[in-house]
Amino acid sequence: MPKIIKDIEENIFKAAFELFGQYGYKETDMKKIAKNVGIAVGTLYNYYSNKKELFVSVFKKSWENTFLRIDNMLKEEIDSRDKIKILIEILYDEISKRKGLGGELIKENILTEKNSKELVFVMEGLLQRILGLLKEIRCYEDIRIKEDMEDRLALSIFMIIVELVKKYPNEKEKNLEFISQLFQNIY
Repeated sequence: MPKIIKDIEENIFKAAFELFGQYGYKETDMKKIAKNVGIAVGTLYNYYSNKKELFVSVFKKSWENTFLRIDNMLKEEIDSRDKIKILIEILYDEISKRKGLGGELIKENILTEKNSKELVFVMEGLLQRILGLLKEIRCYEDIRIKEDMEDRLALSIFMIIVELVKKYPNEKEKNLEFISQLFQNIY
């Protein structure tokens, strides 16, 4: 009778997320992930046919978890200006936690026609949430940026966070203060 391992998929996700973040795509192999989970490599291949598939799955699931955090916060009855600050902090924390997984997708040429749809899903989902919040703020307050520029603002928020996390990884408070000051001048 085969051994039943409780929460195996969640354990695989956690181990792969940790190892890909720590060692990068190239230096992480299926054997290392299986060892970290405490399963045989063959068992891991029962769930994922190759490292690329596992990496893309980890990337997508990590963003789904982020979207859940953002969606829960957006449902709260709090001021829209506070929501944007919280959204930026959530994104900052989540991007920091990923330790460059998104960059690994591109750097290691992991994207294929099939799994590039996963990246599009992530970017569209993220930008829709930011854009929705910007539109909500516009309903209550005057935003200095033209309405047809909001999509650029949403993308800018994301890109600024990514670049600050990379450039100043140990300066979270300063980075958040900078972003906050920057966007206070826009809305």
